[in-house]
Amino acid sequence: MDLKGQSVLLHLTDEGRRVLRQAGWEASDIPPVPFDVREATNEGLWVELVAAGRQYVVMIRWKYVLAVVIDTGEIKVENLVN
Repeated sequence: MDLKGQSVLLHLTDEGRRVLRQAGWEASDIPPVPFDVREATNEGLWVELVAAGRQYVVMIRWKYVLAVVIDTGEIKVENLVN
């Protein structure tokens, strides 16, 4: 799946959260965390990150990602035939 340009929710490992906090990122411990993906590579996801009042693009390596969630829209249940 092409994740470039997608808004995703990431479930990060504890180590992944720790590494991003060392870079100045502030987020709650409650997953998932929303990110806008600039690029997806074999190494990880390049995402937009706001830290210390500045906007950055940072790579989150796949080893720090437990799950990627993409909202694909509402499920319609009207007019279903039983």
